[in-house]
Amino acid sequence: MKIDQLTFTRFVAAIAIVAYHFGRPLNIFSHPLVSKILTQANIGVSFFFILSGFVMIIAYGSKKNIDSYSYLKNRFSRIYPLYLFAILLMLILQTFDAKEDFVFSDLLLNVLMLQAWFPEKVFTVNLTGWSLSVEFLFYAIFPLMFNFFYQKYKLKQLVIPVFLIWFFTQVFLFCAINGNWIIINESVTKRFLLYFPLMHINQFLAGNLAGLFFIQHLKNRSGNYDWIITLLFCLIPLALIFRPEYLNYHDGLLALIFIPLIIFISLNTGIITKIFSKKIFVFLGEISYGIYILQIPVFGFTEYALQRLRIFGDLKLFLCGVTALLFFSALSYLFIEKPLREKIKKINFSIR
Repeated sequence: MKIDQLTFTRFVAAIAIVAYHFGRPLNIFSHPLVSKILTQANIGVSFFFILSGFVMIIAYGSKKNIDSYSYLKNRFSRIYPLYLFAILLMLILQTFDAKEDFVFSDLLLNVLMLQAWFPEKVFTVNLTGWSLSVEFLFYAIFPLMFNFFYQKYKLKQLVIPVFLIWFFTQVFLFCAINGNWIIINESVTKRFLLYFPLMHINQFLAGNLAGLFFIQHLKNRSGNYDWIITLLFCLIPLALIFRPEYLNYHDGLLALIFIPLIIFISLNTGIITKIFSKKIFVFLGEISYGIYILQIPVFGFTEYALQRLRIFGDLKLFLCGVTALLFFSALSYLFIEKPLREKIKKINFSIR
């Protein structure tokens, strides 16, 4: 099962994260309400994690069992080539615009997709790579979850344990932030709470549960849900604007909005789906991975080129950076992601 209208939502989340990283210095985003939304736009990563859990169930839900070898090879072919290419670009950028040398251990952790397990290393080499380190955990546990839990237990038996994992993650985060807990120092504590893989597993499992509910009870209930989708979408900026200081949305609290939004978009047959399903929007969704993982090196090269041309200004950098990012993400999708994905999928090892 493939749900085309969901694909474009990945692009929206990716662009929100780009704006979070590079748009905040701009005067056009200086309005207090806009600024408050933009400074929390990294919740797009939370949306990615939940959507990933949902889509994995949609993709594999009809199977009786997941073959771990084929599954992991498909996942590897999907994310690793471009992930490694982004690291290579960062190394090349380092030779042009050296600010500080990469430490070999940092590079090794990034290549192995383990940097998020070490709070002090989480942002090394390619900043956005941390979330792929988290996704790697999701991919590793999914066959086990599917084969030994999702296929053996009824949905109602899974609801309570998944809800408790989600709930206690939110309680732990709330207590740690508001109780001023310190692990080594304040910076390491913050990075542990917001980026450590186990703090995000609740989102992937919640997405899995939503996917199971969808294919077992909802997939035949399609209809026009445009007004509900619009309402849910409007709730996101409202939740950001009126967020109490003692809450943090980074580790999955907005699953309360994201999950129904994903489900209703999946069921929708209205004008929103007609728009989101157009080829151009589906394509933008398909290149969203490139937009996300390449944003740091592409903006780095763009800034370097503009400086050489003596072109300055945050707005010029942002507009040129976004344009270059869309262009190179499209190229990387067509000439790196798709070809290498197909080649890796065809590889068969005699020893399994």
